[in-house]
Amino acid sequence: MLSLAAAACGGGGTAVPDGSLVDARPDGPADASPCDEPVADTIPMKLGETGLCTDASCQSIAADVSPYEPRWHLWSDGAEKRRWIRLPPCKKIDTTDMDHWVFPPGTKLWKEFTRDGVRVETRLYQKIGADVNDWSKVAYVWNEGQTEAVATPTGADDVLGTQHDVPSRADCAKCHDSVASGDRILGFSALQLDYDAPAGMLDLDGLIEQQLVSAPPAGSASPHFPLPDAGDSPVALDVIGYLHANCGHCHNPNSTVTESMHAAFEVRLDIARLGSLDGTPTYTSLIGKTALAPFGGNTVLVVPGHPEQSVVISRFIDDNPAKRMPPLATEIHDPTALANLRAWITQLGQ
Repeated sequence: MLSLAAAACGGGGTAVPDGSLVDARPDGPADASPCDEPVADTIPMKLGETGLCTDASCQSIAADVSPYEPRWHLWSDGAEKRRWIRLPPCKKIDTTDMDHWVFPPGTKLWKEFTRDGVRVETRLYQKIGADVNDWSKVAYVWNEGQTEAVATPTGADDVLGTQHDVPSRADCAKCHDSVASGDRILGFSALQLDYDAPAGMLDLDGLIEQQLVSAPPAGSASPHFPLPDAGDSPVALDVIGYLHANCGHCHNPNSTVTESMHAAFEVRLDIARLGSLDGTPTYTSLIGKTALAPFGGNTVLVVPGHPEQSVVISRFIDDNPAKRMPPLATEIHDPTALANLRAWITQLGQ
């Protein structure tokens, strides 16, 4: 496992007020302590200058950057992904609220997308101030030769001959800024990391061992927050995890989407309600509940035993991207998730 504790100084930053990008990385005093690393206020134009890589083509990842993989993945039309995080030296994640982590200024997270065997983009999400709203975000689009990625704040469609669309800054905000509680990070959290991650990946135990969380869970048992007993329905855990990762950032009580669009149900998992499947938000707010509006001729969100009568399925498979859920960053539904959803709803009626 790579260590974040030995992080060295590096560059990065945010957009200047007019929304443009500046290729600049301020340097600190020569005799400054590593713990005094400045938080830059500019975004480099090139990915190779963000601190992720030691070369422009990112064939070599910096030693102070750690890879991670969330337990439940966000569906992106089958794109392969790699993810990394860098915490500023001598800083910890504020985990006082274990469901809503707050990251120190200077934190950087990257996510690389490969579609149809072609590396298409790498996104940077960087915290530039103490407030939970102080996040800068931009996608770097790879060139045809895969030798360099350049910041593209307006996004791009069908990159490098694939069907992959790179989101604009505004599109990124629609998901990340809807969280409205804690910091704006979606896949690096207690529940997403509280599992036996693949070799070399940073997980919750790794963060605890490196003393990078301010309030570690009590006890040493792992997992620290056990999932409910699925009994004879293991697919239920796949479903609640999938909905948490793909829908929970909008469908939760603190979401700006819930406030503005009255999204009545919630599927974001929280630690306090993991005691039983029946107690999770997925069960309490979906099963047998009337939808705010009929869809596809259906009126109930989840009808036990009847996937074809459930609004959740109708919205998941609709051909209209404006109506299909999730509404952003995907053009086709996830076939594995669809099969799991149907199997779960069918089992509910048995």
